[in-house]
Amino acid sequence: MQQETSEKNREPLLEEGAMGPPKEVPKPEPSGAYVLLLVCMYATCSSTLSVVNKWALLALPFPGVVTACQFLTTAVVVYFLGKFRVVDVDAFRWEKLKAMAPINVVFYLAIFTNGQVLTYSTVETFIAFRSLTPLLVSGVDTLVRGEAPPSRRTAACLLLIALGAVSYARDDANFSVRGYAWACVYLVVIVTEMVYAKHVTATINLSTWGLVLYQNAIAVALWPLASFLSGEFRALSLLLNAKPGEPLDSPFARDVPPLGLSTLVPLATSCVLAIGISFSAWGTRSVISATQFTVLGVACKLATVAINVLAWSHHASLGAQASIVLCIVASVLYQQSAKRDRAAAKTLPGAH
Repeated sequence: MQQETSEKNREPLLEEGAMGPPKEVPKPEPSGAYVLLLVCMYATCSSTLSVVNKWALLALPFPGVVTACQFLTTAVVVYFLGKFRVVDVDAFRWEKLKAMAPINVVFYLAIFTNGQVLTYSTVETFIAFRSLTPLLVSGVDTLVRGEAPPSRRTAACLLLIALGAVSYARDDANFSVRGYAWACVYLVVIVTEMVYAKHVTATINLSTWGLVLYQNAIAVALWPLASFLSGEFRALSLLLNAKPGEPLDSPFARDVPPLGLSTLVPLATSCVLAIGISFSAWGTRSVISATQFTVLGVACKLATVAINVLAWSHHASLGAQASIVLCIVASVLYQQSAKRDRAAAKTLPGAH
């Protein structure tokens, strides 16, 4: 993988007076300290983001507001980083905005429903449903895109993920119809995004940071409409106009504390982590192998469960947590098995 990364990072150089095609000169490999910094940053952001989002939603139970703040903060920071040439960011172009609009609607819905799940359920519920995505994506790839069905070994791993999720639901003491309904909606949206985003990113010529800027900027523009349709906009108006201690007739605004440090600190922390994950995720992918990134992601999920248990009482029972670990382990086995399936398919006669 190190050789593969080196080849990817090569850039052409035409020597003065030379004829013929440009010669490729490799960029210097990133230092060990830089790689360690990226990995630590990604691990910190990835393992704590769901827990911090839950913390922010307990302090301010308006998922749309919390995510809109994250979108706005990320878009502004990335825009100015591009303005000062710290990172490579594409300028806004109307034709690219139109091309990105459909996937950005799906992206916004994924983040919005994610916030709803964390509002009405535990962090473990979110992880359990998120673990089901390989099963559904595999089904979509086979039935819709016409790809080869998974091997028996891979199918067994997918079945193990499903069993872990079902076992979690059975042992979930914090089960709520609203929370699980939002989780099902989130699952449909995130699978759609996974299948569709690959096509969009392959056909639209944008840099990585350009994609981040376009996604977050368009998501901010979508927030008012989504909040109005969900009823959150009305609840926020009631909150801002309510007298101290006055009960609010809204599912979004139950037991909302007065706006202050207890609200702003978790909100600001979630925004900082949102920026951190945007930067470190892409950066980490570029300096370590896909297998290493997968193992790191699994370690982050396990760390999320551990942090959630240690931080507060808003977590699942011991049996439900064991089911979550089963889902995570099965996901690792699935990724390894699917990788072997792809390698085997390439060796078949006529494979490209």
